[in-house]
Amino acid sequence: NYPNWGLIDKHPNVTGLHDKQDFVKNIEFIHKLFGRLVIRIACDRTALGKKALDDFMSQIKGHQEIDALQNNYLSKISKNNMDDKSLRYVEKIRALSEDGIAHSRMAHKNSIGIIGLSPYRILPGSILLYNLSGMDQNTTSLDIKYDHTSESIYQFVNYPSFSAHNEPIQYTPNKVRNRYIGGYFTPIETQAREQAQMASLILKGTPVNLIPIKESEKEHILVWHVIQSWGLHLSQVPEYVRMVNVPFYEKHKSLLIALISVAFLLSIVIASNLWRLYAREQKQKKIAQANLVKQNKNLEIALEKAKESDQMKSAFLANMSHEIRTPLNAIVGFSNLLNADIEIDKEEKEKFTELINSNSEQLLSLINDILDLSRIESGRMSFVMDKHPLNGLMTTIYRTFQVLMPPNVELRLDIPEEDVSIITDKNRLTQIITNFINNAIKFTKDGYILIGYEFQKETERIQIFVEDTGTGIPTEKLATIFDRFIKLDEFAKGTGLGLSICKVIALRFNGYIDVSSEVGKGSRFSIILPICPEHTESD
Repeated sequence: NYPNWGLIDKHPNVTGLHDKQDFVKNIEFIHKLFGRLVIRIACDRTALGKKALDDFMSQIKGHQEIDALQNNYLSKISKNNMDDKSLRYVEKIRALSEDGIAHSRMAHKNSIGIIGLSPYRILPGSILLYNLSGMDQNTTSLDIKYDHTSESIYQFVNYPSFSAHNEPIQYTPNKVRNRYIGGYFTPIETQAREQAQMASLILKGTPVNLIPIKESEKEHILVWHVIQSWGLHLSQVPEYVRMVNVPFYEKHKSLLIALISVAFLLSIVIASNLWRLYAREQKQKKIAQANLVKQNKNLEIALEKAKESDQMKSAFLANMSHEIRTPLNAIVGFSNLLNADIEIDKEEKEKFTELINSNSEQLLSLINDILDLSRIESGRMSFVMDKHPLNGLMTTIYRTFQVLMPPNVELRLDIPEEDVSIITDKNRLTQIITNFINNAIKFTKDGYILIGYEFQKETERIQIFVEDTGTGIPTEKLATIFDRFIKLDEFAKGTGLGLSICKVIALRFNGYIDVSSEVGKGSRFSIILPICPEHTESD
C-alpha cells in the first residue's frame, strides 16, 4: 500500500503494482448501504498504522461531506504509566481530532460520514468491551490497515465491518467468524491477473524500465454470507457491486432453474414419448393379437371349408360316377338290344330309341355342368351380350318344356302383354330358367309349374320366376342350396351344380337369385336383373 517511492526512484529497473487505498470511496459505499453512521477507524502507532492514518486524514480533509469529530475515548485514556512515544501518539490523535472539529463546523449539513478515531492499543479494557458489546448503536468500522490484532478485534465487534484492502475479506472465508461485510478495494483475482500480464511482458523481453508501475484496479465487493447474516436485502445492493463467496446454487440460480425446467420439460417429453410408444406398441400388440385371432378363425373356417370341399368333391365324384354310369348303361344296353338278333316290334323300338335319346340328353347335361364348373373355377365363362325381347324367349322355353311335363303336372305361362327387352346373354339366361324348370319337374308330382316375368318400373328391373307346387324346401336349407355339390335328395338325378352355376351367372348379369319355399306347398325361384346392366364380366 505504501511503497518506498524515494528508493524506487533511484532504481530505474524496478516495476510492479501497488494498491492505493481509497477511503473516501469506502465511506461513500458505507453510506450507500446503511445511511449516515459513525465510522470507527482503528489506529495505532506502528509504522504502517501511522502511514495509514496520515493517508486517511489527508483524503477526508478536503471532502466537504465527511465529518471528523473528536473521539471522546481520548479523554478516558490514562496518561499514567505511558512512555514518551505513547504520549506523543495520543497528542497527535487529539490534534487530528481537534482539526476534525474545525472541519466539521464547515461541513455540509447532509454529511455522509461521522469519523471516530479509536487508538485501540492504548484504550482501557472497559472501553474495548463496550465497543465489542454492540451497545454503541449506528456504528460501523473501516479497517485501514491489515494486521492480526486489528483483524481479531473486527471479528468480535457486534456490527458489520468494512475494509479498504482485500486481506481480511478474501483471505478469511470462515462464515462463522468473519464479520467483514465488504469494501472498495483491489480483489485478489485482479491482482493475480495484473501480475500475470506484467510477468508476460517481462518474459517476452520488454525492458523493465519501459513498464511503468501501475496502480491496481478496485471494485465494490460484498461477502454473500455476511450480508445475509446482517439482513441486508439484495434490492439494497447497487448493481455495480460484486458478490464473493456466493454459494454455487445462488450464483447459478437462474441457470439451475433453467436447467431444472429444461430437465423437467425433457422428462415430460421423454415420458410422454415413452407413453406414446408404449400405447402405440400396446395398440399394435392388440391389433396383432386380434389379427392373429381373426387369422386363426379364418384358418379354421378355411380348414372346415377345405374339409367340406373335400367331402363334397368325394361325394361329387361318387355321384358323377353313378350319374354317368346310369345313362351310359341305359344307352349301351338299349343300343345292344336294338342291334341284337331278336325280334322287336316297332313300338318297343321307338320306346328304346326314346330312352336312348333321353339318357343321351341327361349325359350331355352332366357333361355341360362339369364344363361350366371348370369354366367357373378358371374364370373363363364367356358371355355374349345382346338385346333380346323376353316374351319370345319365355314363349320358346314354355313350348320346349310343355311336351316334357310329367303326368298330372301342368306348365303355365304368365307374361305381360307389353313386351320388354333386356340386354343379356340369351343362352346363359335360358340356362338359368331351364335349370329352375328342371328342378321344379324333379320335385313336383302333381299340380302346376308357372313360368313368367314381371317388369318393376320403380327399379327398372325384370323379375323372371319359376313357381311350382312341389315338395318345397325346408327353411333351414334355403341358405345351402346354392352351394356346390349340394343335393337335398341324394337319390334324385343331377350333380348338385345347377343352382351354384345359376348364382354365378346371375352375379355376372349384375343381378341376383331369390327363392321362397314352404314344405308341402311348393317353391318359387326368381332371378332379378337390370334391363341394361352397367357392366358384365366376360372373357
